[in-house]
Amino acid sequence: MPYRHLFKALQWGLILFCLCFAMVGGTMAERLLELLQCQPHANPALRSCAWLPNALGLRLAPFLSAGGISDYPFVLLQNFWALIAVWMVALIATHRAARNAASTAALPDRGKTRYPGITGADAGRWASRAAFWVLLLGLVGFCMAFGTPILGNRVALEVLGALGCSPGTFDPFSSPCMSAPGFWTHRLAVYVIPLAGPLLAPVWLFMAFWDILLAWTLLTTAAYILQDHLSKRARRPAP
Repeated sequence: MPYRHLFKALQWGLILFCLCFAMVGGTMAERLLELLQCQPHANPALRSCAWLPNALGLRLAPFLSAGGISDYPFVLLQNFWALIAVWMVALIATHRAARNAASTAALPDRGKTRYPGITGADAGRWASRAAFWVLLLGLVGFCMAFGTPILGNRVALEVLGALGCSPGTFDPFSSPCMSAPGFWTHRLAVYVIPLAGPLLAPVWLFMAFWDILLAWTLLTTAAYILQDHLSKRARRPAP
């Protein structure tokens, strides 16, 4: 699909999405919940609901209790702000790509002179550089989300809420889901301990996710070494 058509599709998709949920959000949420066949706050550990439909159901459920068209826009922004932000970034990226493609098409001779061709080595170098930055930024964001005091507690509660777990006020294991085996529950339980949980987030980050951080760091280092090696090969003069 050309960038121009992709931009139009994303643009109208975002407009229709916002209009539908801002005007008839309750009806849309009810129909989508029926299609998902998943009750919000269901326990994924009991295999009654997959985590992705349950997470979406948690975002749709507030529309059912909203006060009508006057409340729908606020519920939309509160529950889908991240999706709308990513959608806007995709719109900006496709718009710039479409403009660059149009400029290159308008000046074919100049474009061929500046960009004689993309080889497999170029594609590999760009892919390794993109992988390095994605891994690095993802690692920094992960550490900030789970390693910042107070913020780590809020992020842990959001993740547990998306999984259908409701930790108790004084006993984080009061919910049956909290003691169920899984990737998140035993790692995030320390974040919801009263008083110490929100304040010792940097300690919990390394205690709960040391294996994830180690693997992530090794992948980031490998991507950096690979892109550095490919860049040095590209700068070598041809024999």
